[in-house]
Amino acid sequence: MISVVVPAYNCASWLPEAIDSLLAQTHRDREIVVVDDGSTDDTLAVLARYGDRIRIVRSTNGGLAAARNLGLAHVRGDWVAFHDADDVALPDRLAVLLAFIERTPGIEAVFADGERMDDGTRIVPARMTARLAGQRLGAKDLFKGFPAYFQASLVPRAAFARAGTFDPDFRIHPDNDYAYRLFATCPTAYMDRVVFRYRWHESNITRDWLVGREELSRTLERLLQEDPTSVASIGEERVREQLARHLHRTGRRRLKRGDVEPARRQLTRALELKPRNLIYRYHYWRALWAPE
Repeated sequence: MISVVVPAYNCASWLPEAIDSLLAQTHRDREIVVVDDGSTDDTLAVLARYGDRIRIVRSTNGGLAAARNLGLAHVRGDWVAFHDADDVALPDRLAVLLAFIERTPGIEAVFADGERMDDGTRIVPARMTARLAGQRLGAKDLFKGFPAYFQASLVPRAAFARAGTFDPDFRIHPDNDYAYRLFATCPTAYMDRVVFRYRWHESNITRDWLVGREELSRTLERLLQEDPTSVASIGEERVREQLARHLHRTGRRRLKRGDVEPARRQLTRALELKPRNLIYRYHYWRALWAPE
């Protein structure tokens, strides 16, 4: 059985299309677990219309990662798929993902692709698709920018137990952070196939550039401190360079906004990573002398 976890927060206008697309899956051995993440709109009324065709888990608002963790605690299936409340799954999404795993030796999980509803743009860039199709994914691919969208994945439930929980402090990039841990413990491949459609709208949380960059920095910092194997596969110097670059950019942005203390911390760390970089040193001193 495949358990589909749907975190939902104030998505009443889009939720019916999302749930209907899951109920229409050609793979019938599945359950749909919707986590109402403290919605204040008509989400519960929408969910009530589906009766026992879905299971509902309620919580106070904790964000996407926390809702996923709660959903994982309630699933009963052998496999887990995630689906966002404003996305639409293609009818054979679950079937093709499961079939790919079953016919690919040594692979336990799979990530596929998605496309925007408005213009059909695919999430995985064409240059990556050509290189990664049918191949095992690793930390090096994530570092190079592979977009690990869990809405396009199918993962054995046991793999989540090995990799741990999603970090609820990640509001924008929990997928990227978690994928590093998942790929390190579960053989995962990429399938060149669109399996869901992505709604692009003003409330997309991925549009907050500053917070998103800071979360990417946290992930790279964690790799340096906790995951030497992934760091070695990427190259430690490359990790340090990219982390320093993120910290420098966010530190400058924070400084411009008047957020002096976080700016100082980020620019200090950037200089620690690349002490010979004169540009980093210049902005570090600017932060030190900035008025509180």
